Amino acid sequence: MADKHDEQGHEHGSHGHSHSTTLNPKLRLTKGCKKVLEYLERSHDLTSAQDIHALMRTEDTSAPGLTTVYRSLESLVGMGLVQSVALGDGERRFELVPPGEHHHHLVCEICRKSVHLDECLIEQFEDSIKKSHGFQIRSHVLEIFGFCKDCAARAKK
Repeated sequence: MADKHDEQGHEHGSHGHSHSTTLNPKLRLTKGCKKVLEYLERSHDLTSAQDIHALMRTEDTSAPGLTTVYRSLESLVGMGLVQSVALGDGERRFELVPPGEHHHHLVCEICRKSVHLDECLIEQFEDSIKKSHGFQIRSHVLEIFGFCKDCAARAKK
């Protein structure tokens, strides 16, 4: 699949996803942002701000407050280092992404487990929209809701 670039020159494509961050040395991160990135790098799941804050507090009683965690996450999302995902329960989850990339997820409506999709299913559709309507797309969001294999099997019983 060919890589795409948005207006800021960020690349969107199907690359291997690693949870280690190669930061641009020109990026200036606050202590709070650095701390939040450390926790996201260790997480292999979508994580809420409350979960990040609770983990920080269990490991360090002088860890930043919840407000700082939220502000740090918003800054990291703005920099394109972290993606914010709505799972339909009112609480946003966050995950580390390679700069400029994004992920889509399958979300179970029963257990809330999410599965990361390795490729963007929308890019070909975007090309069709551009050709048909001349619409210049800046971004998109796609989360697919349904039932995971385990919950679907339990529902059949």
